[in-house]
Amino acid sequence: MGKFIDNLFGGGKKTKSDADEYQELDLSEYEEGFQGETANTYIKIAELSGLEMMPELKKQIYDGNILMIDVSPAKKDKMVFDRAIKDLKAVVNDVHGDIAMIKEDQVIVTPRGMRIDRQKLK
Repeated sequence: MGKFIDNLFGGGKKTKSDADEYQELDLSEYEEGFQGETANTYIKIAELSGLEMMPELKKQIYDGNILMIDVSPAKKDKMVFDRAIKDLKAVVNDVHGDIAMIKEDQVIVTPRGMRIDRQKLK
């Protein structure tokens, strides 16, 4: 009985093969359950390569979506990067959202009613 409880709660000895075991997760069965469902807010992933993308990024913010933007391509041209960030800040200000740099090449933009906590969880 004690061995059963140890194994149940993880108290049993683990072999090296248990620790090294890696299992690929097949999420397709979970994703199928969400097909056809809509949401009020989406998290959109974007890569800012130039100012031609700004109208679509602005539209997504006005639509209430969260944007995770890779700005590394735009950082190659300081003027493009500065202009894009200035435009994003203006839209965020307009919708009362939030914007923050996470890491050195990623920006997150949130719509109305969402704030970005700048303190990391520990």
